[in-house]
Amino acid sequence: MNTVPLDIKENHPVRDLTTFGVGGTVPFFTEVVSENDIVPALDFAKSRNIPIFVLGGGSNVLISDEGFPGLVIRNGIKGFKSQTEGDDILVCAGAGEDWQQFVDRCVSSGWQGVECLAGIPGTVGASPVQNIGAYGQDVSQAIAGVSAIEITTGGSVFHSGEECGFGYRTSIFNSTSVGRYIITAVTFRLRKNGRPSIQYGELNKLFEGIQDVTLAQVRDGVITIRGSKGLLVREGHEAFKSAGSFFRNPIVTAESFRQIEALIDRTGGCANWAWPLDSGDVKLSAACLIQCAGFARGCRKGNVGISPKHTLILINYGGATASDVVDFAGEVQRKVNDDFGVFLRPEIRLVGFPPLCLEKADD
Repeated sequence: MNTVPLDIKENHPVRDLTTFGVGGTVPFFTEVVSENDIVPALDFAKSRNIPIFVLGGGSNVLISDEGFPGLVIRNGIKGFKSQTEGDDILVCAGAGEDWQQFVDRCVSSGWQGVECLAGIPGTVGASPVQNIGAYGQDVSQAIAGVSAIEITTGGSVFHSGEECGFGYRTSIFNSTSVGRYIITAVTFRLRKNGRPSIQYGELNKLFEGIQDVTLAQVRDGVITIRGSKGLLVREGHEAFKSAGSFFRNPIVTAESFRQIEALIDRTGGCANWAWPLDSGDVKLSAACLIQCAGFARGCRKGNVGISPKHTLILINYGGATASDVVDFAGEVQRKVNDDFGVFLRPEIRLVGFPPLCLEKADD
């Protein structure tokens, strides 16, 4: 059993490691930069009988004011390699690679498959966990497999894309196998010289009448749209301390939708707020539900509130605590549920909070 094999920092603040800019301190913190660092870090945690939490870019997480009672491992594993396979290109990227830089590299190489996912903050390793998606594209459509270390055994594993159990903003990594793996790399199957994906309404409108749209144009268009909504966490763009979309867009039955639609119409309604699915169910805009429940853009309670640019984004206006954010989110949940009978589930990951915080007790 190793003692302190890495640069282990004690009583380390995590506030500045997240895009929300809140959170307490953690007893132990380290950063891994290769697979060889992981097992010693796991040994360190086991020797003290403490839990671990793996942090990527800190863009989809809310850490409590009490921090996390164990070892936080920041995943800084880098690497990028590619190989041709017919008309496709297989690209393997380290989990700690910056997601936007990864997208830029693929786009500049003419590899199609992730261009609509530009502007999403975070790292490559976080992309399969939540099955990130935007503007008609989900990362699961491009993922060929995920490499990881199993925490209990320290052994290397590989899950094919099919084995990752992808669904809407879900995978085995945030559901059935949450806390079981540390992702080390992700392999993508992209299309060489493929045509860009232009399926989403806003993109269709942006490129209406334009012929031979390039991957770079779609990438830049997505960034422009995200910037107009205050969704970019990057230099040169107005940004807020947030974790992006706080809640998932809920999916309801067709029967429930008809009842909800009538209630929404009474409030004045929203444009393009519901999308029929092949299953017969209907996906609803959480932003519309929040707005129609009385939470307008820019409304705030103390130091936390709704973004002035997008209703689905909860932001830290400065000086907010994690408890402030959770209390406000709970207020939004209750009002939407009371008004429309829809329970909004968090899209972000809550760390250091009591079980079922902001979740239904029967889930």
